[in-house]
Amino acid sequence: MHFLRLRPEPPPGAVSRAGGFTLLELVVVLVIISFVVGLGVMSFDGVVQEGELRKPVLEFKDLTAEAVRRATLYERPQVLIFDSAGMVMPLRMRRESAGAVMRVKRFTLPPGMSLMLRRFGSDKFAPAEGQRLIVSPSGLCEPLTARFQRGQSWFEVTLDPLTGAAKEERMVVQ
Repeated sequence: MHFLRLRPEPPPGAVSRAGGFTLLELVVVLVIISFVVGLGVMSFDGVVQEGELRKPVLEFKDLTAEAVRRATLYERPQVLIFDSAGMVMPLRMRRESAGAVMRVKRFTLPPGMSLMLRRFGSDKFAPAEGQRLIVSPSGLCEPLTARFQRGQSWFEVTLDPLTGAAKEERMVVQ
């Protein structure tokens, strides 16, 4: 009786190749996997840098929105003062036995980040330190553009003069 053989037997003395992968196939697969992992790490690094840039921008937008809210609520201009550490909004004076104490709300830049401002009508950014932004009692403010920069990456936000909210945002992450 003949049995049907699916795989022919190798001739005597020949080396049979059991199912497996060659070294070349394994190297090609490892190169492809390392390339995909490298792309994932680079993309994750970009997301981390974007988050580091976005956090101070959100704090800046919150502080300017608070200034607009306070200006319209109290019907008094609000001043945002830019210093070397970030930005300060004086809230009110409080009298104590030792004298008057100023309460402030502060926005602090993360280490290694710089803040530059471009005023209305200007085409260049200047360091923010020593500059001010005044929000009128009607809520109007100057259309200021703030650039938060760390290394070659930056995030720009332009304030809408009618609402004090962010009108435009642009970002470059490198």
